[in-house]
Amino acid sequence: MKTLSKFGTIPQTIHAFPEIELILYCVRPQVDDATTARIKSLVKENNIDWQKFVQKAHSYSVVSLVYTRLGTICPEFVPEPTLAELRSFFQAIARRNLFLTGELVKLLSLMQEQGIVVVPYKGPVLASSIYGNVALRQFGDLDIIVEQKDIFAVKKLLLAQGYRCKLNMTYPEEIAYLQSKTEHTYDFIHDDKQIFIEVHWRIAPKYTSLIEPQHFWNELEPFSLAGTTVYNLPNEDWLPILCVHASRHMWRRLACLCDIATLIQNNPNLNWEKVLKQANAWGCRRILFLGLFLAHHLLEVVLPEEIWQQVKAEPKVTTLLPQVYNQLFHEVGTSDTFLSKTLYHIQIRERLQDKVLYFQSFFYWLMTACTSGEF
Repeated sequence: MKTLSKFGTIPQTIHAFPEIELILYCVRPQVDDATTARIKSLVKENNIDWQKFVQKAHSYSVVSLVYTRLGTICPEFVPEPTLAELRSFFQAIARRNLFLTGELVKLLSLMQEQGIVVVPYKGPVLASSIYGNVALRQFGDLDIIVEQKDIFAVKKLLLAQGYRCKLNMTYPEEIAYLQSKTEHTYDFIHDDKQIFIEVHWRIAPKYTSLIEPQHFWNELEPFSLAGTTVYNLPNEDWLPILCVHASRHMWRRLACLCDIATLIQNNPNLNWEKVLKQANAWGCRRILFLGLFLAHHLLEVVLPEEIWQQVKAEPKVTTLLPQVYNQLFHEVGTSDTFLSKTLYHIQIRERLQDKVLYFQSFFYWLMTACTSGEF
């Protein structure tokens, strides 16, 4: 049964700017009659600033979803120049996504031939598994996850394929880099193909999340990507990990929330007991609950009643909402200072050791800033 609640309030910015409201309706993972009617009403009211609408869709990284929804529901009511612009962007995104998918499949095959266990992260595999269409999710680079012990083997392979390291480091510097709590990817660039690859040995910097491959490596599932069998995460792992990723960026990209909402909507048999178990083990239960609240409150995602009751029982969700909504809906966020980010990341963690770890990162930043003369 659909859960409806007045828990929390949607900021007036959504109602004050019809462009934002229209985008939110367009990216809902399920479209019912009421949603269709509201989209048509907003488009036909003629008070949409279409230039601003396109700009916001770009900044949210949801152009593909918005164009697909408008093109299906009411293309005749959208100004033709706007529709043509959105179509052009959508086609460019689709071509780029297909190109990146081809490159990813090739690299994954080469790594598998060398016995390297590798998991594609976000990008094409998420677009294909969650949306069922690689063109519907915008991504500008490629991400893969490997165990830390395989980093140098992956580096050797990528260099042989024409990639270069983003950072030029000596071997001792590389070892220090891999051991740093503030780093989580080794990045590579292919100048001719204009491809950027992030090789993850953990999901995020250690002070943001402790999730590493060892936590889910035994649960990998086969998945067909562009006709090639690759490893993929089960949805019960994807959901808390996607919330961690979105929270790390303080929810400023609406596309991240769309991923979470669409995963829930398209997987009615989701094992919620396992989702909560993983979130508790990884110390991201509060992050998960904030993501679930936003998906339900902004994108009308149906949650099981027992899950919704637990979300409502988490008081920090409402405490953090103003800061999150500010990041999403205001032209200039007021949470962009390091101190504001630090306070958010401390409040969003439920375990003391995780709060302490983030405090340590703050003091490290403070000492670095003082040493460099920023103060």
